[in-house]
Amino acid sequence: MRLENDTTFNTLFEEEYDKIPRIFRLNRKLSKIALIIIVVFIAGATFCLSRFYASGEYVTMPSAAGYEMGFNVYDNRYMVGMIVCLLIVIVLSGWLTIGVLFEKRAFAKATRLSNMIYLSERHRNEIKRQNDNLTKYY
Repeated sequence: MRLENDTTFNTLFEEEYDKIPRIFRLNRKLSKIALIIIVVFIAGATFCLSRFYASGEYVTMPSAAGYEMGFNVYDNRYMVGMIVCLLIVIVLSGWLTIGVLFEKRAFAKATRLSNMIYLSERHRNEIKRQNDNLTKYY
């Protein structure tokens, strides 16, 4: 995030941004690709969930008491596929979140330091102006 007229802020932000680990430095292209992958894997998890429930077969088995017990048997490969898709979504969304948090922290640090520099320069100029005004009268 660069500002056009504030060179101190831009310099400080670039220094703070360089401190971010390379894997968490996000740009627009990378963020869009990650979001598209997240949407695709959420759709894949939804598909696997629907196929999981569609694969159910009602099975009866005789019990020791002499009556039959009925239950549904599902194809667990779809459940494994859904879990893998959701784990990928969790990892990618965590990666995006950490990247955004690092960038916000770098922006906040650069803003705070830039503001301190601005205030110190303003204070120095104010003291200089006051001293110049004093020398006129004494």
